[in-house]
Amino acid sequence: MADHLKNILKSYSHNIVVDKICHGDYDTNSPHSTTLHRHDCFQIVWLTEGEGSHWVEKKEHTYFRGSIFLLAPYFMHQIEYTDQVQGYVVSFTDIFLTASQFQETLMFYNLANCHIVVPEHEIALFNTEFAHLHYYSGKVTGDQLNTILQNYLHIILTKLSGFRRLQQGIGSNVHDAKLALLMQFVVLVRAHFKEEKNLSFYLDKLAVSQRKLSDVINATTGLPPAKFIEQYTLNEAARLIRYTDESIKEIAAYLGYFDNSYFSKAFKKHFGTTPQQYRIS
Repeated sequence: MADHLKNILKSYSHNIVVDKICHGDYDTNSPHSTTLHRHDCFQIVWLTEGEGSHWVEKKEHTYFRGSIFLLAPYFMHQIEYTDQVQGYVVSFTDIFLTASQFQETLMFYNLANCHIVVPEHEIALFNTEFAHLHYYSGKVTGDQLNTILQNYLHIILTKLSGFRRLQQGIGSNVHDAKLALLMQFVVLVRAHFKEEKNLSFYLDKLAVSQRKLSDVINATTGLPPAKFIEQYTLNEAARLIRYTDESIKEIAAYLGYFDNSYFSKAFKKHFGTTPQQYRIS
């Protein structure tokens, strides 16, 4: 199990990596695969030409010209490429975005709507944004690079939000109201997830009913609020386990899990392996 997880988890050494797909092949040496795998970052798969199948968390999607996929960290997926496929793959961490942009990653958790179809008349223009992102990722360095790439990525994410609203038939006013509540919820989760696991804390802070919060969080992320809190905490646990030398017990306590048995069971249910196995994978 440990060797298997090590083989299917793809990691990147930079906070953003932009790959161009030319005739079904990547133009960089980034770790990628057409076999079943997952990433420890967010990923956008943009396909301008070609068609095939893309499995995301065991569900098969048929892709074609104008298809785009949004993958949250640790989503299992597998995509078939042929020599007709053209496009881009953008992999990035949420910490790469500015504080005011991080909420744009929330739509990546909506597994039911991970496949977005870009309108035909928008494809060429939208592809230009990816081309610019790809071009500048290899041309400048330092703070200037981060600023340029953050701005282009922000444009892409903003457009994706609009394409998703159009595809799902969500009005902008309704969407904005839901997004405002979602942002408030996520800000609270980020600030208090270590010590507050009970949903009632967040309901009190937001002054909303459980039904209203559930409707909004489910609609925008595909997860119930309590599940979102748990996944957010366990994803943080995974990062600490992989990138620090702290003991599993210390990490669990730091994240508010004082029952090691409960923490291990929750972690294994989410990642398919125990915390100890995950560390050595």
